[in-house]
Amino acid sequence: MEQLETFSLFKGLSVQKVIELVHLLEHYDSDVFFEKNQAAANGKSVLGMMSVFTTIRIGDKVHMRVKGDDADSLRSAARHFLQDSETEDEALGYWEQEGVETVEKAMTASLNSWSPDVRNVAKSYLKTTRQ
Repeated sequence: MEQLETFSLFKGLSVQKVIELVHLLEHYDSDVFFEKNQAAANGKSVLGMMSVFTTIRIGDKVHMRVKGDDADSLRSAARHFLQDSETEDEALGYWEQEGVETVEKAMTASLNSWSPDVRNVAKSYLKTTRQ
């Protein structure tokens, strides 16, 4: 049976936090999808999750759909992670940090080939993460 939970986020997620959330969700067998407006992402896909979570504005509602045998524990873990996401970021390992930097470079480099709408979203994201 599919379960639905809605979150209202009070702080946007950094690229690092999105990667941590995906790593957490990969430990579960259940299928998980996050939806915001008409955008949906597989909770176990880093790029999909970045497309949803890095464009969230403070107070936006995000819906999580979970289906599987361990859906309850997955929902609980995701809920706790998102509630605790306002705490200070933990340091990433060398390879994880390398991955974050690579993704950020790819997003920056691809601004030339994106549609105007996607370019505006990416610019907004880069402005909020580089201060």
